[in-house]
Formats: sequence, structure tokens, C-alpha cells
Amino acid sequence: MTLTFLAHSGFLLEWERFYTLFDYERGEIPPLRADKPLLVFVSHNHADHFNPVIFSLLARYPDTRFFLARDVAMTPRRREKLGVSDEAFARVTTLRPDAALTVGVAGETLMIRTVKSTDAGVAYLLGCEGRLVYHAGDCNWWHWESEGAAYCGNMAALYGRAMEKLAAAVALEAQRQGCAPCIDVAMAPLDPRLGDAYAMGVEKLLRTVSVKKLFPMHLWGEFGAVTRYRAAHPQRAETVMPITRDGEVFPL
Repeated sequence: MTLTFLAHSGFLLEWERFYTLFDYERGEIPPLRADKPLLVFVSHNHADHFNPVIFSLLARYPDTRFFLARDVAMTPRRREKLGVSDEAFARVTTLRPDAALTVGVAGETLMIRTVKSTDAGVAYLLGCEGRLVYHAGDCNWWHWESEGAAYCGNMAALYGRAMEKLAAAVALEAQRQGCAPCIDVAMAPLDPRLGDAYAMGVEKLLRTVSVKKLFPMHLWGEFGAVTRYRAAHPQRAETVMPITRDGEVFPL
């Protein structure tokens, strides 16, 4: 596997037989092999996670499919506004929260599971080739003290339930594949706007589910937040990867 951090929350992951593109907003997508299918995932409708330019990828890579959270509503009027062709729309699958879908791709069976986000849309758990991959989207412990104690308490409960559902989905997918209940690659927010609470979501995730490699995202270009986290949590140094720039490539 090879993971490319494109920008913000956008990643390109190359599996053995296919590619997955998550929450593309901007950044240079490296050239892809024409013999590998491309599966494009959008976690929700926020502009920093969804750029309609993704639909133009079909012109370059004919074996492309799109998986959109339900709130990315592709109504006829919106399709016309965004310039989404009938051919691209025919390749769209819409996913609701807490769903499971089996997809055939390049002779493999890909299981797509969703977890309801604590903000908008869904988080994705993918299982294939004996591996589990998690992209959180905006599913995070959004501890905004400015919103008051009631909001923060409710958010803590919501994120706790989301992590319980993720743990259950990991267990189910590991059982299906006959592999260890461990996420091989996780992509999750480490948002510096949250101040001292910036790492609460990552910490809760790592305490709830076993993760081999976690790639911080939603950094708003402040890569120093990753350095700060790794310095404060040296026990996580082998798990939380040191992203330093847009376009960085990580062989896995």
C-alpha cells in the first residue's frame, strides 16, 4: 500500500488492485495506473471535503466509481449546476450512516461500512485484501468550549457512541476477513482550532480501537500540531505519522 496526503483531509491510497481517493478538496493527484480501478469517497458536503472536480476524473480514468454520503445530494438541479454528467452520475452510490455495502472491485470483495459522523455525513471503514482502512471525515470529538457545557457534554456522548460503533464494525470486518481486529490505516482529525482539546478525538480513537498507523488530517496547514502531539505523546510515535506537507507520500 502507498498513501499520499493530498491536502487537508484528502488522501489517495493505493491498494494492491485498486485505488481509493478520500475527501478530495485540492492538491495534485499523482498519475494513476490505467489498469487499476479508482473508487472515490466523499464523507460529507462541506466544501473542505467535497470538490465536484472529482467527477472529471472519469474522463481520465474510465474505471472510476463514486461513493457519496447521503447529504451530498445529487438532485437533478444540483447535478446541472455542478456539471455532473449522466455517465458520472450513473457511477454514484449514495450511502446512509451506519450502513454496510459489499462491492466487487478488480476481482476482490470490498466491504464499505459507514459510521454516523458527529458533524455531517459519515466516516468510512473499508475492508479488503486482509486490511482495514478508516477515514473519519468530520467524525471527531468537537470540544468547542465556546458552545457551552451542554454542547460539550452532548458531543462527548456522540463521539463515544461513534467510537463504539466503529469498534463493532472493526470486529465484524475482521471476522469476515479472518484478520486481526485492527485498523491498518486510519485518517482522523487533529484540528488545532480546538486549542488544548485538539487531540481528544485521536486519543479516544486510539484508546477504543487498535490502530497500526494513524495519519492526522484537518490540520488547516498547521503541521506543527502533529509535531506537538508526537512530542506530548511519545508512546504514540510509532502510530501517529509525522505529516509535514501537502503531497507527502508514505509507503506502507
